Amino acid sequence: MKLSSKNFLIPSAICLVAGLATPSTADSLNGDERGSILLELNGIQDVLDGKQLSLRTSAGQTFQAASASNDAAYEFYLKCHKILNFDPKGASYTEFRNWRDRQEDKVKTESNLSAMRVQLQYLVLSMKAAESAELDTIIPELEQFVGNIVANSESLNMRKMQEPVTKTIFAQAYDLDKSLTMENWSYSPGNCSEVYERTIFPFFRATATQELAAAWDRRIALESGLFSRTHEGNVEALEKFQREGLPTLYWRKSMDLYVSVSQKQGAAALIQIVRANPEHPDIRNWVESFAKLLKDTTVSASEEYPKTTKQNPPPVDPNNPLGFE
Repeated sequence: MKLSSKNFLIPSAICLVAGLATPSTADSLNGDERGSILLELNGIQDVLDGKQLSLRTSAGQTFQAASASNDAAYEFYLKCHKILNFDPKGASYTEFRNWRDRQEDKVKTESNLSAMRVQLQYLVLSMKAAESAELDTIIPELEQFVGNIVANSESLNMRKMQEPVTKTIFAQAYDLDKSLTMENWSYSPGNCSEVYERTIFPFFRATATQELAAAWDRRIALESGLFSRTHEGNVEALEKFQREGLPTLYWRKSMDLYVSVSQKQGAAALIQIVRANPEHPDIRNWVESFAKLLKDTTVSASEEYPKTTKQNPPPVDPNNPLGFE
């Protein structure tokens, strides 16, 4: 964001509170002087932005190489720990080696190493998204990435997949925990719900609402598959998901379609869900929220098309007083 002279307006009240006197007219900067300073500051900001872009480019290449294999990911993990936690303290290599040997059996498991590789790959995708002006080329890649995580969930440490990649040792070593701050992006690759809610659904609502229903179906399929894999053999949990979790997902999808795509399509699906799930724990909330939505829509429609009464007759077209089509 470029700086402007508006950023330098300091109310006199603030100066007085701080115990400072407002400058006299003779001491005030004129427009040319403020402009000259702003020009220099903007130049400095451009340099800083360029350095950040260069750092991300370098990090992306390094992360991509480190994610090529489990061994490469582990070596890079050790290197980042050494840079952050040992080198600044002037620790000896012996101290680092002792730490490495103590934690190796705990950290160096197949599921952990596979998770590290996914974290590195998702950091690369996150940096790519941060540098992209539009997300249209990122969305398909993002959906495929999340789908691959679900498909390989049995071989991944899924707890790590739920953690933000900006909190990993890799991101911290490159200061990405401070620079990757997109609000419309989930940094937890294994959190399907958040990925779809924060990035994928808003994209389709804004650019291609006809694709929103299909995106919801893909999300529901992923969450169902992940739940089945993580609760395999737990008959009670699986039955509860079919009875409560799945209808809730379809309810949320139908509410979204009602608001974003088609009221008729959404309403038909919503009433069908209500009829099919009378014992659902959220049935009362569903009925109340659906009724409120219908009433709000009716109010909105009546405001746009007011009722015709004797006191409020319809407008007459002077060129067609009888209203012929």
